[in-house]
Amino acid sequence: MAQITDLLPSRQNAKASSKKTARKFMAVAASSEARNPSRKDMQMVSKVERERAALEAAEQDVAERRRKLAQMEKEEAEKELARLVRKVGHACAVRLLELAVSVKPKSAIEALEKMEPAGQKQSS
Repeated sequence: MAQITDLLPSRQNAKASSKKTARKFMAVAASSEARNPSRKDMQMVSKVERERAALEAAEQDVAERRRKLAQMEKEEAEKELARLVRKVGHACAVRLLELAVSVKPKSAIEALEKMEPAGQKQSS
């Protein structure tokens, strides 16, 4: 049977072996570092990526809110038009619009605004 001392490397072999192992470990660690950035770098990259993602999400949110606002403005204009048409009647509204088109809408609006009583001015 082999003695335990025969199985263990000699002191010189142990030192050489540990130096080789240490060099291999450092080489592996260096190549690993090159492939995978350190934890601090990962945190920085992830912070930048998180900020970029948050900014993109905010831009998408703003775009969606603008679309909703445009839709709400369109609906509001349609409601106002429907209210005014009910007030003057459908036939009169059509006739007013036809006359406005024939004399140019801007001129028609200016002429009607001049005729409007002072107390009934609407804010535009």
